[in-house]
Amino acid sequence: MKIQTYLYVVSYSILYFLLSVIIYYMSYSSGYQGLALPIFGGGDDGQFYYEQALKFINGEPYVYTSIHIWILGAILKVFHTDNVMLLRIFNFTGSILLIALALLILKKITSPKAFHISASLLVALLSVYPSLLLNSTLSIYRDVWIYAFFLWSCYLFIVLYIEKGRWPKLISGVLLIFSMLMLGGYRKYALLSFLIAASITLILNVLSRKNVNLLKVGGILFVGLSVFYILFRNVQVPVIGLSFSDVLKYRQLGLEMGGSQMGISLDQPNVILFYVNYFYSLISNFFGPLPWQVTGGSTFIIMVTEGSLFFFITVYLLRKVKTFSKDEFFLCIQAIVWFLLISISNDNFGTGSRLRIVGWLPLIIIFAKQFGESVYQKRKAI
Repeated sequence: MKIQTYLYVVSYSILYFLLSVIIYYMSYSSGYQGLALPIFGGGDDGQFYYEQALKFINGEPYVYTSIHIWILGAILKVFHTDNVMLLRIFNFTGSILLIALALLILKKITSPKAFHISASLLVALLSVYPSLLLNSTLSIYRDVWIYAFFLWSCYLFIVLYIEKGRWPKLISGVLLIFSMLMLGGYRKYALLSFLIAASITLILNVLSRKNVNLLKVGGILFVGLSVFYILFRNVQVPVIGLSFSDVLKYRQLGLEMGGSQMGISLDQPNVILFYVNYFYSLISNFFGPLPWQVTGGSTFIIMVTEGSLFFFITVYLLRKVKTFSKDEFFLCIQAIVWFLLISISNDNFGTGSRLRIVGWLPLIIIFAKQFGESVYQKRKAI
């Protein structure tokens, strides 16, 4: 990496660290233990994780929702403290891991001469991605580790099955298993999404031995989802332990909550109506909120700061899709599968802005690669 890219990484690190520290002291001085600030509204999952971590290390009954509780508790126990700042520093390391993995993936898919341009763009985009910035610094949420282990799993899969890596396959394989276990420990359906996308990539590569075609991917997913909806909607899915009907019922519970709900019901009497509403949910989770879905200041900010940028990136990538390498198609499939899954379960814009980061990270990496190489070629032609 050139010095400009290093400066971007340093700026990214300083930004995330300073924001986390500022929020900590503002929260602590306001009596909120150094966790989130009440000015952002809503509940604070970080408060829940902190309380359950303390109960865990004190041997009291606690509510287990993810491995995040055990890890936070172990950190507090090792250092013999209950200071929230230590846990914020732990999450900050997750942000550093995330940017490092994003750059490693970018390096795998980008030509060496254009890498510094693409890397600078990637770091700049991740530095100003509002939802990523807030969910990584606002409290001690688990999300940053979900993003990091998702990217690590993607990187190791590329090293093992698409591009030859420097490390022996045994080491990469062990690391991939570890990363997937951690990903499942933090969020089970993130692991399920990764496994589905990885399986589709392997199947298509075996069948065609050529670059993956997104039309084939769409066909496989459409047929698979239709069969599953019609015949197996009451069968529990491995990994997450829920059936399709369970997920639809969970989504239905939120329809009457108001606020930033999308108000899209997927519990339909036939598969045609299901697909009509499902497509609307998919677009809403991908770009949303759409202009007519804005219900207040928060949804308006999300639409302006994220939705417009994501629309531009999508249009740009669709124009470049024929130039995608196998690595880029794999990342694209990961994003597609993730959005297909969260569009079934999620009907809330606030939750969607947090969940969709997993799907947008690989797309932003692809965009940085494509745009950076385009800029390099134009400079070279001058």
